[in-house]
Amino acid sequence: MIGERVRHARSYHGWSGSELALRVGVPQPKISQLEHDEYVSSDLVDQVASVTGFSRWWFDLGPLPDLPRGTLKFRKRASSSARDDERIRAHVRQAVEVVSRFDNRPEVPPVRIVTAPREVARDPEFLELWAGDVRELLGVGPIDPIPNLVRAVERAGVIVIGSAVEIEKHDGASFWPDYPVGRPIICVSRGVPGDRQRFNVAHELGHLTLHQFGSMSPSDAEREAHRFAGALLVPRDFLMAELSSTSVTLTALARVKARTGMSIRALIRRSLDLHLIDQRKRESLERQISARGWTRVEPVDVPYEEPRLLKRLLEVSGERGKVHTLTGLPLMASRDLLA
Repeated sequence: MIGERVRHARSYHGWSGSELALRVGVPQPKISQLEHDEYVSSDLVDQVASVTGFSRWWFDLGPLPDLPRGTLKFRKRASSSARDDERIRAHVRQAVEVVSRFDNRPEVPPVRIVTAPREVARDPEFLELWAGDVRELLGVGPIDPIPNLVRAVERAGVIVIGSAVEIEKHDGASFWPDYPVGRPIICVSRGVPGDRQRFNVAHELGHLTLHQFGSMSPSDAEREAHRFAGALLVPRDFLMAELSSTSVTLTALARVKARTGMSIRALIRRSLDLHLIDQRKRESLERQISARGWTRVEPVDVPYEEPRLLKRLLEVSGERGKVHTLTGLPLMASRDLLA
């Protein structure tokens, strides 16, 4: 089982077997044999631990949590590679292990989110209503803006983490281990604007509550999670009231962004979904955004929302400065769990 953890450690860093061999200073076949448990040398494992930053004892913990390929829900770019996917899978997998080791504290809230009925063809109206049901589970009013989405999700018992290093082509991922009895986990990219972070969290919450049975195509699941995220952050009745007495302009959308924490571009898509604008108006607004240089940085700053639940879980399990000792993870990953 040491081989599985060696493979995980290099996947976490985004290294191939050849890259790990080069860093350790051994021929690549030695790493391949180690990963397949064909040749387990204590000295070689020591060297792998040293270059990857994982504690030596971490490699002796036995099998990693089961996270079969295909069960992890991604929000990623089309150009994402298989190595990118394996890297984000490693991030989530080690978080699952940490949570499972320390998730027996009374300070941790019970899981309050539930899943929708089995996956069938769902129309937009169902997704609008389901988002309303999930808002109720989060303790949020039907049309109230959500001041801190991460905090609301964590109060509902979901662990939210940030990726310890930037994984450029993934916005987020989610997994519900041992569904329905385990604790759901959402992993989102750190270092992004707060509006994008909020949408990523909402999108992954959509996957957690809508897509636990695996019978839907990835493209349809992404479409549903996207519509759900928009409805969760900006309910239909709220947006209708905000924009019913004015034309849909960038100024009006910036005002809505300030109240809801959803980006102007996402609000344009939301307005199209709700038939407040047509495709021609959408294209006009997108051209205006491009002309103003807002494609990368929009006006109206939305603060990044720091996760706290896992931080609390680890801090009650040991001293803050000893998280690396508690988890066996690289220092960077251990610090990120508390960031």
